Amino acid sequence: MSMLYYIPAVIGIVFIIVGAYHGWKLRALTRHCTAATTGKLLGFEEKQMKSGNLYYPVVEFTVDHQTYQSKYKIGNTEWQSVAGDAVDVRYNPANPDEIYLYHEQNIWQQYASPFFIIVGGFIFILAYYYVL
Repeated sequence: MSMLYYIPAVIGIVFIIVGAYHGWKLRALTRHCTAATTGKLLGFEEKQMKSGNLYYPVVEFTVDHQTYQSKYKIGNTEWQSVAGDAVDVRYNPANPDEIYLYHEQNIWQQYASPFFIIVGGFIFILAYYYVL
């Protein structure tokens, strides 16, 4: 058997690993960021990617008379909020620089992306090896 025969399996496994990693990171973030406050969206840090730009919100909030500025670790191509908006923030009490902004979404909305990446990996493998 040629080495090329295994390439779809490797690609599918990479999709599964990436989806599981993103799901695990999201779970860790939601578990650590338990304290709620309201912050102000200062703007976005832009990161240029080959597929387009990602925007990372920068939020300012105050906890116990100390002000923090924190960049959200999850970027997106567009956001519904604009600079100056008040945003609900969940932060990690042990590390206030770690924030979470999507806590108002349903659990299925939060995990849809990792789930579909994992399912896509399985479909990729199954479509190649069971259709041939």
